Amino acid sequence: MARVLVDSGPLIALFDADDRWHAGIKAFIKDFRGELVTSAASVTEAAWITSRLAPACFDGLLAWLAKGPVTISNLLTEDCARIRQLAGKYRDLDPDFADLALLALAERLGLKSIVTVDVRDFSVYRLRNGKRLVNLLKAPA
Repeated sequence: MARVLVDSGPLIALFDADDRWHAGIKAFIKDFRGELVTSAASVTEAAWITSRLAPACFDGLLAWLAKGPVTISNLLTEDCARIRQLAGKYRDLDPDFADLALLALAERLGLKSIVTVDVRDFSVYRLRNGKRLVNLLKAPA
């Protein structure tokens, strides 16, 4: 079974019908057969943003996560050192903590793919082995 990272953007778009990625992420989730993995940092970011959009978006996200479709991974102490390295490396992109946490998680868990709407940053970010995560989400037309 494929294990794929999911960033906060798709978690938000799934419950925000006005998001340009909404239809694409809904279709992806419907067809995906595998395990979605994210960090607690990405869930926090998605929860904060959906709570600002509308109570229904926030409630939808929480209800969906409560069903268990995503494995939520906490960071380990050693991940913080790697996140610090990545923050220095990508300082010019003004990276957010949640993105860097996903990179550290990908390295620790050996994950190679991601579902993200953050095409700009994740096309630049590289794992320790020099490769980038493969984004499985297609850009909306």
